[in-house]
Amino acid sequence: MTSVKSAILYQNEEKTVTLIDIPTSITLAQVLAPQSPDRTILSYPPVQEPYPSTEPKSEAARARVLSRLGPLEQIYDYSTFIRNGLQEIRQAHQSRWCVLRQISPHVSPLRRKRKIQGLEASNDGLESGQEPQISPQQIAAGLDQTSTSPCSYIVRAKGHLAGIQNPTSASADIALSFPQTTFQIPPKAGAILSSINHETWWAFSEEVSRLYPASSTTAGPGQFDFILLDPPWENRSVTRSAKYKIMRDDDPLNVLRTELDQHIAPEALVACWITNRPSIRTAAMECFEAWNIKLIEEWVWIKTTVSGKPVYVVDGLWRKPYEVMLLGRRPKSEGTSASTGRSSVEHVLRRLIAGVPDLHSRKPCLRELIKPMMKEPEHYRALEVFARNMTAGWLTYGDEALKFNWHGHWTSSSGPTSSECTDSLAL
Repeated sequence: MTSVKSAILYQNEEKTVTLIDIPTSITLAQVLAPQSPDRTILSYPPVQEPYPSTEPKSEAARARVLSRLGPLEQIYDYSTFIRNGLQEIRQAHQSRWCVLRQISPHVSPLRRKRKIQGLEASNDGLESGQEPQISPQQIAAGLDQTSTSPCSYIVRAKGHLAGIQNPTSASADIALSFPQTTFQIPPKAGAILSSINHETWWAFSEEVSRLYPASSTTAGPGQFDFILLDPPWENRSVTRSAKYKIMRDDDPLNVLRTELDQHIAPEALVACWITNRPSIRTAAMECFEAWNIKLIEEWVWIKTTVSGKPVYVVDGLWRKPYEVMLLGRRPKSEGTSASTGRSSVEHVLRRLIAGVPDLHSRKPCLRELIKPMMKEPEHYRALEVFARNMTAGWLTYGDEALKFNWHGHWTSSSGPTSSECTDSLAL
C-alpha cells in the first residue's frame, strides 16, 4: 500500500510548470480521496540518458528540412518555452525527477530499432504485450457467474459494446472465465468497451443516458463537465510499430466530430492530445469548432530522463521529446458561439508538464491537475475517450478501456524496484 498522496513532485505557484510522476499519477487515480491505493502499477525502468540523435547530420541537410516546414510548424515552436520551464524546475526542485518504480516482468523494449552513428537505438516507446485482448463479446460470454463482485454489466449493439460499472466506493475485481483473467475496477468508475463507429455510437449514447439520467448542478442528463480524448493519430512511428489501431479518414474522430456535442455540458472543459503534425492540430481544432469549444490552454508534456534532460533535443526536426494537449471550454449559454477555430496563439495559456516516460502509450493521468479547474471539484462528471486505463469517478470509453487495469499490470507487494530514480541532480 502506498501512502503517497500526490503525483506532483514540483509545481510553481501559478501552476504553469509541473513535474509529475507518471506511474504514481495512474496509481493514485485508482482510488477516491482520501483513500490510499493498495496496489501499485508496474512500470518500465526510467530513461537514464537521452536517446541518440536522429537529426540531420550536416547544416546543409538541416537547412533543407527547415525550408520545407510550413508556417504552422514555425508558429507552434515550443523549444524556448520548454527550456525555460525545465530550467525553472532545476532551480527550484533539488530532489528526484521520478519516484522509485515497481518493475514489471511483462514488458520489454520495442523490437524495432534503428542504427544511428554505429549504435542501435530503441524507440522511446516501450511495449506491454502480455495483457489479454478483451472484446465486448468476451465480457458477455466469459463473466464468472459465481463472482460476488459488486460491478454491474450490460451488453448492447449485438454484443459489440459492453458496459461495466462499479457503483461502490471501493475497488472491485471482475473475473472472466474465458480467457481466465481478472481486471481491477476503480470505485465510482465505469468503462464502455467498444470500437468507436457509427454502428455502436447509438449504444454508447444510450448507455451514457442510463448511467447519468438526471441533471447535476453543472451538467444535464448524459452530459459531462470534462472530456479527455487521446486519439490514436496516424504517424509514421506508430504505423511501423503497429502498436494499436490508428485513425484514418473513415474512423472514430469523424463520428465524435458529429455526435459528441450532445454529451458536452455548458462551460465544460474538453481536452485533446495531438501529435506535432500541423494537419493533426487542424483536425483537432475542427472538432473544437464543431463542438463550440474555445481553445484556452495548451499543455506541453516534455519527456525527460531521470536527471531532467529531454529524451531528444528540444528543437529536433525528426523526433520531438514532447506532446501537446489542447484544452478548451464551451460557453455557458447554448446560443453563444465560442469563436474557436483559429484562436490566436498569444491568447492561449501554456502550461508545461515534465515527466519521465513509462510504457508506450502511457501518459500522465490528468485527474489531479484538472480537478482544481472544475466548478465542482468533488462532484464533476468526466469522460475519457480512447482510454487505456480506468480512473476512479470517471467513465472511460474505447476498445482498450481495460488495458492497464488487467491484474498483471499491478502488484500489492514490494517486488523488484528501479534504483535509477535517485536524488541527485547535477545537470
